[in-house]
Amino acid sequence: MRVLLLLLLISFAVVSCGYRLGGEDSLASQTTISIPYVQGDDDGLLTETLIRAIAANPQFSYVSKGGVLSLEAKIISDRCDHIGYQYDRDPLTGARIHRLVPNEGRREIIVEFSLVNARSNVVIIPPTTVKASSDYDFVDSDSLQDTSFLNRWGARESALFFSMGQLDSMEGAQAAARKPLYAQLVQKIIDGFYQF
Repeated sequence: MRVLLLLLLISFAVVSCGYRLGGEDSLASQTTISIPYVQGDDDGLLTETLIRAIAANPQFSYVSKGGVLSLEAKIISDRCDHIGYQYDRDPLTGARIHRLVPNEGRREIIVEFSLVNARSNVVIIPPTTVKASSDYDFVDSDSLQDTSFLNRWGARESALFFSMGQLDSMEGAQAAARKPLYAQLVQKIIDGFYQF
């Protein structure tokens, strides 16, 4: 009875400490990871987001060079599509023109990543793609009707003051959509570690 109780106590202690049995190529035995610059990441924002997420993960220890594991990634697609439209307006009178102009967009980014044992060149996670998309609204910054309104006294006021940063040009909205997209992509990459 004592032996059984002792074995049960030891097995509980080992499991509660997070110990897992695994071979030399298991992720648990290879905790240092380096991340080379993500191909196609022009300003380094995706690489930075990936490094921060890996550094915050208790299973891995990020090192700038010489990690046991190497996480290689590249952006294989980055596209923006118009998904919403509104009628255009005459810039002087505000009258509706029978012409549609875009006012909503969707940015979709696809990243391919792989995880390799840098010392033995054994591929742990083969090239895998992850995709994320984000929708955004924008205004035509050249249109007086889109960027201003008439207050209750009939005076024209800029809508940008009241927008709290939510009104932006198409280019600004596309750029702002990258940060949440990169966070989604990085989370999917880390989730991909646990599928292999």
